[in-house]
Amino acid sequence: MSSDYLNNNKESEIRYEILTKPIFRLLIKKAVPTIIGMLVTVIYNLTDTFFVSLLDNSSMIAAIGVVFSFLSIIQAIGFWFGYGSGNIMSKKIGEKNTEEAEIFSTIGIIFAIVSGILIAIFSRIYVLPLSRVLGGFASNELFIFTVEYLKVIIISIPFSLYAITIYNQLRLCGNAKDGMIGLLIGMVVNLIFDPIFIFSLEYGFVGSAYATLIGHIIACITLTILAGKKRNTFSKMKKIKFTKSRIYHVLLGGIPNFARQSITSISLILLNTVSAQYGDSMIASMTISTRILAFAQMIAIGWCQGFQPICAMNYGAKQYERVKKAFNYTVFVGTIFLVISSLILFIYAQDLIGIMTSDNEVLMMGSHILRLQCIVMPLLGYYAVSGMYMQNIGKYFIAMIITISRQGIFFIPLLYIMSEIFGKNGIYLLQPISDTMSFILAFILVKKYKDDSY
Repeated sequence: MSSDYLNNNKESEIRYEILTKPIFRLLIKKAVPTIIGMLVTVIYNLTDTFFVSLLDNSSMIAAIGVVFSFLSIIQAIGFWFGYGSGNIMSKKIGEKNTEEAEIFSTIGIIFAIVSGILIAIFSRIYVLPLSRVLGGFASNELFIFTVEYLKVIIISIPFSLYAITIYNQLRLCGNAKDGMIGLLIGMVVNLIFDPIFIFSLEYGFVGSAYATLIGHIIACITLTILAGKKRNTFSKMKKIKFTKSRIYHVLLGGIPNFARQSITSISLILLNTVSAQYGDSMIASMTISTRILAFAQMIAIGWCQGFQPICAMNYGAKQYERVKKAFNYTVFVGTIFLVISSLILFIYAQDLIGIMTSDNEVLMMGSHILRLQCIVMPLLGYYAVSGMYMQNIGKYFIAMIITISRQGIFFIPLLYIMSEIFGKNGIYLLQPISDTMSFILAFILVKKYKDDSY
């Protein structure tokens, strides 16, 4: 990121605003673009699921769920580089060390580009075994659809990693608006091309993958143009020095996000593998219910992410009372929203699932899964912000423990224990129990370490 960008009037205004303006109003301003950005990701997934559901084949819906676990791993890597570089950039801006912020931006982007190209190459070479590992072996039809979809999605990996990295750098440095616009344009393109490829051009199921690919490419181009108005990253690449300290901050600073997202991906793969014994309908019902829940969950997480630049920049400026106040506001509002959302989703669970499928078995299983998860969803408000808080104040290890607990420390062992003891009912209860246990752990760790940070 160029010093012109970091030293311009807008950058100074952002820093002044975050360090001085009323906290609650600031949270709303920073969270709204982030919430929209999170919803764009959800709509990406729901759009594909909706249009594919019109083909009336549960194996196709299940294939999208299988490939989604792979896409989550790609997102995890993007979050790793984006959060790692963006978080330390925000701190450096708070310290008025703009030259270092510029260097961290470029390092994060270089990591994203190189990793994206390498992952795409190896994924294409090993696409068949990859499809099996992801859980696409429940039936021959599911495996065929998974391979077809994955071949197209693999092409988008370098674009996706690059875009996610830039988006998070912009967001964590207080410029979430441009990041949101880039993602929003990509989502609209995907929404337009889904029915065109699937129905008009008669690509069928794989048409949704092409629409997603084009959406990723357009989002990448748009973010590059928007970021290019304020910085000139690429001209600095040859001058960057990869010191141990800089690599440490980018890689370790992004580890909590990478760990959370990658553990989520692994847990999805394992869940698909275990659930395969119950057929494609079980995987399809979990795919649909998860996407519906994601609407409320991503809004809550987006709200919590609005807290991050406020926390990091004020912490870097040693304004600890503002950090505490922001934490409390974020938890309170997030929890209230999730309580209301849970009630609505619980009441209308069957109607919402019915929008995505006409299969009676998928409808009943999906409704049951959705209602059970609604019972504990309000706990996500505190849980989400606690990991972000620990990450922003530099307690990376504690943040990592919190972020991997929900889908890793508790979810994965319980998956095998509960499915073995309770069968299909164990899978239904898996996420609610895991959410409860991870909330308790987060509460204990934040209570223990919060006051020691000031």
